[in-house]
Amino acid sequence: MKKGYIYSVLSAILFGTCGIIIKIAFAEGADSINILILQYMVSIPIIFLSILITDKNALKIKKSDLCHTAVLGIVGNTFMTVFYYMSFNYLDVSMVTILLYTYPAMVFIYYAIFEKIKIGFNKVFDLAAAFTGCFLALGLTNGIKSFSIKGFACGILAAIFYAFMNIYTEKKMTKINSLTVNFYSIIFSFLSLIIFKSPMKAFEQNLSIKLIICIVILAVVCEIIPLTLLYSAIKNIGPLKVSIIGNLEIPTAMLLSFFILKEPLTLLQVFGAALVIYAVYNIRKID
Repeated sequence: MKKGYIYSVLSAILFGTCGIIIKIAFAEGADSINILILQYMVSIPIIFLSILITDKNALKIKKSDLCHTAVLGIVGNTFMTVFYYMSFNYLDVSMVTILLYTYPAMVFIYYAIFEKIKIGFNKVFDLAAAFTGCFLALGLTNGIKSFSIKGFACGILAAIFYAFMNIYTEKKMTKINSLTVNFYSIIFSFLSLIIFKSPMKAFEQNLSIKLIICIVILAVVCEIIPLTLLYSAIKNIGPLKVSIIGNLEIPTAMLLSFFILKEPLTLLQVFGAALVIYAVYNIRKID
């Protein structure tokens, strides 16, 4: 198995834990912007030290590449994370995760229209199986009235910007060190956030021990490691396959939210999650 597939699977599983931690942070009184600002304040120095230890030359970057990381950070990472975190205010973890993972369809449509890729039967079948599993896992039997329109909109917008991140990374940054891409894009994302909200306001809230632990976990386990793995996977196997393998985040989030947050889970949703796993397993056979 190519290492790109392994990176993508690990990235998806770690991302799957994100919603649980965000919900716990919300319960401690934090809002999405404050969480992100504090999260970046933790992650930026950690990534900086990691690069210094592993390869300090990776900090050197061309002006053109710096511009690309700025676009990725400001347009992609900022809007994706803000909308993603906001959606947890209105929807269950599994619901948000499934909405985010409609982004493979957006990546797929982009490549089919603008890159004119050949679409074989196997690719169509596995893609269809993945999305069928997504909609079953969504729990549509509960009725559409149970949806929050605001939460739904935030989830879809997060998916759009996530698709952009995948495509832009492959187009513009395949030759840049993955940790470097992560470092500079997060810096630009952080700078764009503090334009609208001062970091000092993030410290005005009650920073409990539990909230601080959540911030550290979000920074390291849910951001630094999975994003670095994601960028590496995109460079190895491309954004289309990464986007489909990333559907593993759905069953991960679903099971964790059921056992930790006690969110509802039906047999139909379990079947949908199993179908996603089946499709993800098969997609690695597509070359």
